[in-house]
Amino acid sequence: MINPDRILVTQLRRVGDVMMCTPALRALRMRFPESHIAFLTEKESESLLWGNPNLDELIVFDKERYKDPFYMLKQIHNIRRRSFDLAIDFFGNPRSAWICFSSGASHRLGPDLGVRSHLYNLKMKKDQSPRYAAQSRLDGLEVLGIRTTDVSLDFFLSDKAKNFAKDFFKKKDIGQTDLVISVSPTSRRDFNRWSLERYASVCDFLVSKYKVKIILVWGPGERTVVDRLNHLSKSELTISPLTPTLQELGAILQRCDLHLGNDNGTKHVAVAVDTPTLTIFGPNSHISWTYPDERRHRWIQAESLCKDCERIKHRCKEPSCLDSIQVDSVKEKLEEFLKDNLDERKLKKAYDFRTG
Repeated sequence: MINPDRILVTQLRRVGDVMMCTPALRALRMRFPESHIAFLTEKESESLLWGNPNLDELIVFDKERYKDPFYMLKQIHNIRRRSFDLAIDFFGNPRSAWICFSSGASHRLGPDLGVRSHLYNLKMKKDQSPRYAAQSRLDGLEVLGIRTTDVSLDFFLSDKAKNFAKDFFKKKDIGQTDLVISVSPTSRRDFNRWSLERYASVCDFLVSKYKVKIILVWGPGERTVVDRLNHLSKSELTISPLTPTLQELGAILQRCDLHLGNDNGTKHVAVAVDTPTLTIFGPNSHISWTYPDERRHRWIQAESLCKDCERIKHRCKEPSCLDSIQVDSVKEKLEEFLKDNLDERKLKKAYDFRTG
């Protein structure tokens, strides 16, 4: 049985994928309490791991410099001199496989995917059926003697981030008893973006019927999207500030009663801070990307997808699966969701507004 002194875990990107690794980090710490555990990722996601007690070291790569051979050789040298004896690659793309192989670790664990799988000498267990992405990562560690179904996500918010959110809510005059819903209409993928016009209709419904305070959340390069949604809506919506890091975004989402949005990284941040989520899915598997708690984390998706969807979805510019999801369907889901997840005081306040 492998008993490593120094462990390198790699998940270069994205926000959701890095968050899905946190249960695995916790499991590794429990299995190897005395080992030094390092995590390699890119700048975009590093703040998700700040303050994580299951890590001893965070190694951050600059993806803008991947094409610079001198930069990459220097980074590989820095990894090799750390003398890792176990390298785990959750990302599994050609670059991360090469980094894993070049780390100098005697044990290299990665997914069994194509030619690059030969760069690993330990293979992760293949999923036999769809399952939550965090559970898939845990299942991949079975070769190390790790077996667990605890998929709760870890995100440790700093006091600075919490104060940022507190100041924002105070400035916008949003109080503790207000019903607050965050909305994330963005995605880097065309096939994950539900219509902004439909989001506007849903926002107007929530404000008119429940006196909801809606916060539009966004990230770098996404401001024009939330500005457009704000323009389309007939209601008074609040646009969040550009948060310095994902820590501040998490702190804002933590103060919300519900998160509504596309299948994107923001949703996983909301899950990690224990905010209930309702996700509007395009073609991606809702099983893989919805936390397994049917009361607090729900989804809505088209009943059928296009033939060969998995093969062609990355080229899809006008996803009919998303277009088939109507405003009334989302309204119905939201009403059920609010009833099941609001605390009694806020539910009464919303009911009094609706019937007063």
